[in-house]
Amino acid sequence: MGISKKRCKNSKNSKYVDHPRYGNLPIPSRYQYSIEEIKRANCHYAHLKCFPETAIPANIEKQKYGYDPRILYVDVVEHCKVCGRPFIFFAKEQQYWFEELGFWVDAHCTKCCDCRAKDHAIKTMLHKYEKLVKKLDKSETETRQLKQIALELYQQGYIQNVSKVNRIKLKNN
Repeated sequence: MGISKKRCKNSKNSKYVDHPRYGNLPIPSRYQYSIEEIKRANCHYAHLKCFPETAIPANIEKQKYGYDPRILYVDVVEHCKVCGRPFIFFAKEQQYWFEELGFWVDAHCTKCCDCRAKDHAIKTMLHKYEKLVKKLDKSETETRQLKQIALELYQQGYIQNVSKVNRIKLKNN
């Protein structure tokens, strides 16, 4: 069914950000839809670069929508609002978002998977930092983790005041 994972992953000449699951090239489907059918399937598709050969039918009974469901999903080119690089928002990924995760069909992907992964890592780090700061009886390992996380958050600009990092004292300092 379409392009193999190996070909997608190893395509160094692709101009799109590599997705860890889907690669960086459009994934053709076994279906055939016209450009007009695709544009009618969702208002976003009329304004984005689409790959018609990738279109797959949607299950509107599983979607959350206000006005109109997405009738089809199709690989589309988006540009990351953080890094500006082009990436493909894959039809299969849209199907997962809207039919399995329950996202509203009016949503669309605004960040590439690299920037989404960075955001996730920062959120995880902030959560760990908050948890460690609140803990009154920290072990030496936990204090080292807290110091390391605080330093990283400071370098990333999430902690503005370096004194917050400097107040974390290790036992051998």
